[in-house]
Formats: sequence, C-alpha cells, structure tokens
Amino acid sequence: MFRFIDTGGNNGAMNMAIDEALLVTQNKNKTPPIIRVYQFIPPTLSIGYFQSMEREVDIEHCRQLGFDFVRRPTGGRAVLHDRELTYSAIIAYPNEILNMSLLDSFRYLSRGIIRAIEILGGTAYFSSREDNEINSPSCFAAPTFSDILINRKKVVGSAQMRNSLGLLQHGSILYEVNIPQIFYCLKMDEKAREKVIASATNKITSLTEALRKRIGYNDIKEALKRGMEEVLGEEVVPDEIKENEMELARDIYSKKYSTEEWNFKR
Repeated sequence: MFRFIDTGGNNGAMNMAIDEALLVTQNKNKTPPIIRVYQFIPPTLSIGYFQSMEREVDIEHCRQLGFDFVRRPTGGRAVLHDRELTYSAIIAYPNEILNMSLLDSFRYLSRGIIRAIEILGGTAYFSSREDNEINSPSCFAAPTFSDILINRKKVVGSAQMRNSLGLLQHGSILYEVNIPQIFYCLKMDEKAREKVIASATNKITSLTEALRKRIGYNDIKEALKRGMEEVLGEEVVPDEIKENEMELARDIYSKKYSTEEWNFKR
C-alpha cells in the first residue's frame, strides 16, 4: 500500500521540508511509502543541490515577477515551478524498490507518470539521449535520458536522491508553460537568452498543448493515482499529512530550507 497525499500549495522551502519530513518519519515509524502531489505558491525557481544560486539565478528578476527560489536536496538543473503538478515518491527502507539501482527505480516510478499521461489521452515516453544543444542551467531546456517526452518535447522532469533513510524522487508535470519566464529568472546576457528561448520552444511542451485540450492540476492528480496503482500493483490510498509530520516539516523549514546558509551554500 502507498499513501496518496495532496498537500496543496506551499512556498518552495516548505515544500522541500515536507518531502524530507515525510521520508524521516516514514523511516522512523515504519509507515507505508508515499506518493505526494503539491504546488508551489508563489511560483518558485528551484535549483539542483550542486548548482550555485549566486552564479546561476537572477534573484532580482525572480523578485520582479513575484517568484520564490529554493535549493532542492536532489540534483539536476534549475526548474521553474509554476503551472504544474509536482509529485514526489517517498520510500523508506526496507522496500523492494530500494533493491533496484537508482536508474531502474527512477524509471520504474516514472512509468506511473507515463501511464497517467496515457490515461489523459497522450502518448509519452522516456528520452533516449542527452540533449546538449542548449548550454543552460535550466532543467527543462535540455531533455536528458531520464526525462519524459511527448512528440519529442519534454513535459516531465524529475530527480531522485537516496540516503540512509531511503529514496526521494520528485518532479514537475507541466499542464501549461511560459517558456520565456523560465529563462528570465536565470543569469545570462540578453542575446544568449533570446537564443535559448527560441531553441527551447522546440524542446518543451505542456499537457494542455500536447493533448490539445485543457488539462489542470486535478486531472493530473486523478490520472497519477490510477497510473501509479497500475504500475506499482498496489493500492494507492488517499490520506492526509499527519500533525507529527507537519511539526517536523516546520522544524526542517526553519532550520534548513528557508535559510541563506542552505540556499546560497555553493
């Protein structure tokens, strides 16, 4: 059994804190694994663990747009979280999925997303190559072998980390996208920005654009629950975050993800 938790909208730091708190409490209390869905309010630029906020993010432009920013605990490149459903798969030891390699478990869990897109009426698949045409700190600018595409355009980007507690995989499923905004938040000269935006238009899509019908958060949420159930072969049970989980999340938020020490550590 998996718990299926919708935590609604939170700012970037709290969303990262909730993911971490759910992994910690699951490992400690030996509760079932979790599929979580959520949104970022306000829109948030998240950078990968190994990126430099100072070198790569235009903080002033983010603030002009009213956007937040945060460092993720997972790797990868920058992602603008706006008109999307963000999901996380949180699996603590012991679990058979953790016996898989990182890549195998990544693709296994991502097949639930591919199935969800099929339920919505689309045909999605993994990227078969690394796209190095665009040199950008943005995750969505250049699909990698682990991303999910529709019609050769990226629609889902994800990242996974493992530690002594278990596995955290989270990612963005776009239902709409404003491509120029992604790059407005990143540090680059205007000529380079224009070039990257033009190229990215041919590499990024959304479910609404690709499926040629309006897709929203709740549509993806319902399809993802079904898709995960089918792929995992387990019941995915709607649940709510518990008070002890939120209490820990608030503590992690204040001591880690909301601090300059964390967000500007590189």
